[in-house]
Amino acid sequence: MLDSDNLPSAEKSSEAFRDHLIPQFWDGDTKYGNEIARSLGADGWIAWDIYLFYPPGVEWTDKGMPKPEAALAQAGGVVIGTKGTLPAVELEGHIPKRLREGVDVVGPQSDLEGLLARVATPFAQRYAR
Repeated sequence: MLDSDNLPSAEKSSEAFRDHLIPQFWDGDTKYGNEIARSLGADGWIAWDIYLFYPPGVEWTDKGMPKPEAALAQAGGVVIGTKGTLPAVELEGHIPKRLREGVDVVGPQSDLEGLLARVATPFAQRYAR
């Protein structure tokens, strides 16, 4: 997606949550990005910088991905979230039409790290062991 999107960059970004039991993955071949976009009704779009939040015990199966409790992703120059993840904001973005019904624009791409913290920190605290 960007020249700086690589495994070392992903590992550095994940350090903020290393003290929490939060599995994290990097999708260098965009296989999951395509599947996530498909599951959101946006075939042909690649979801990237995707953050899916599942409660403990949820499993992905051969039947498809389960619906996350919350999700954030970059799309069209903005950050989108599944409905109810964060409050919607008014920003210009090029979001696939079929995706717009299930997501809100929640901030500019430059605020991704802060938006992620606003979702991940309370989520991790809610499910802390």
